Amino acid sequence: MSANLGENSVFQKDLSRRKVLKVGAAAGGLLATGGLATLLASCSTGTNGDVAAPGTDFTGELTLLLGSHMTAVKALAEKYNTLHGVLPTVQEITTPDLRSKLTTSFLAKTSPWDAAFATSTIAQEMGKNDWALPTDKFLDQSPRTNETFLENAMAPVNYRGNYYGTPWSVGAPLLHWNKRMFEEVGLDPEAPNNWHSTKNSWDTFVEYAKELTGMRNGVQNYGFTDAWAADHKLYTFGSLLQMHGGKFLDEDGEPVFDSDAGEESIIKMFDLLNTYKVVDPAVDTYTWVFDASPGYMSGNRGMFFTWPFIAGVAQDPKTSKVVGVSGVAPQPAVDTSASVDGSEYLFVPKLASNPDEGWRFLELMSSKESQTAIAATGWASIYGDVNTDPAMLKNFPYYQAIADSYKYPVDGGFSPDRDVWGKILGNEISEALASKKSAKEALSNAKKLMMEERKS
Repeated sequence: MSANLGENSVFQKDLSRRKVLKVGAAAGGLLATGGLATLLASCSTGTNGDVAAPGTDFTGELTLLLGSHMTAVKALAEKYNTLHGVLPTVQEITTPDLRSKLTTSFLAKTSPWDAAFATSTIAQEMGKNDWALPTDKFLDQSPRTNETFLENAMAPVNYRGNYYGTPWSVGAPLLHWNKRMFEEVGLDPEAPNNWHSTKNSWDTFVEYAKELTGMRNGVQNYGFTDAWAADHKLYTFGSLLQMHGGKFLDEDGEPVFDSDAGEESIIKMFDLLNTYKVVDPAVDTYTWVFDASPGYMSGNRGMFFTWPFIAGVAQDPKTSKVVGVSGVAPQPAVDTSASVDGSEYLFVPKLASNPDEGWRFLELMSSKESQTAIAATGWASIYGDVNTDPAMLKNFPYYQAIADSYKYPVDGGFSPDRDVWGKILGNEISEALASKKSAKEALSNAKKLMMEERKS
């Protein structure tokens, strides 16, 4: 949800998100290196293929490393003490500092923590370096016993066939739209609710965007807004890629985005910007925080692909002109609807002193009771039935759209080097959007540069 897709998940902007969650609650609750290879390998204590089940060696000690924004998870520490007679020691850290903190400790062959949080890319790094215990058997024993577990949220932490994290909350970009603008030009304000389940509804989305674009009352209106600065654009590109049946990477982590699906995805973005001109011409410089979101809140942008909690921010009359008229649903479809996951995770370090205490905390965190408590604070649950409970929807109506969005592909092509090749691909797509390269040339060069980077 910020400039760096690999490390910047839906929870990256800690301060901003806490602020907007507060706003949303007040509005009624309407509101992811090669040079060190030898050294890293020397720090391993096993192989990635060894998947052990959580045990019962409870030592009476538990230390957690949590994001400074994870107040809802931190609140479970007291519950853990009540249940098990162990009061966890909680250390907090900001997301930008997370990689350095973990890497420094694990290179020194020590882990002060028995469970720690991770973004998708960092979880991938933990798996690659054999620094995390695979969570496969834990998933079978705990989260997956709930049939509504949002399984697609696991794709970002699948490294070479094993999973290296358990989500504590989920979220992927959704379609938001201004119903008042729709009505002003004679469009059905409820139509987008069904686009995600309608094949080729992308074409309808485009037609609506055309109708919404133009001068009205002396103000330029655009049918669509988005954040395409740097690698921000990979959220929309990735969504389109999967809508066409494509993927960023294959099962071996090799790039396959240079496909017909990839070309069609860039062409659709190009058309929005250059052919139909339904999006602000400066969109390739837009971030979601400082440009696209304020544009949508101004009331003259018809549709917006962005994070779920923006549905709540839209209800704040101090900052929004779309109070009461902002709709939300999963994104439109080509062959299918799709999005790009921005969830965060907890994992048990391989060097943890008290791993079974760590697993037991993850069990508490992933219980339906705890997930209900987490969801009640504005962080969507990992379980569909928690999100769609009528009592929960009363305060967070957009949770229905979140649950529905995870019925479709949400893979962002996460890998240990996602931060590096994400920038490369984002730059190449910008070249295509500026008509400096064809879509095919841009994707081919992105793959070439990515492979060269991996060999360096």
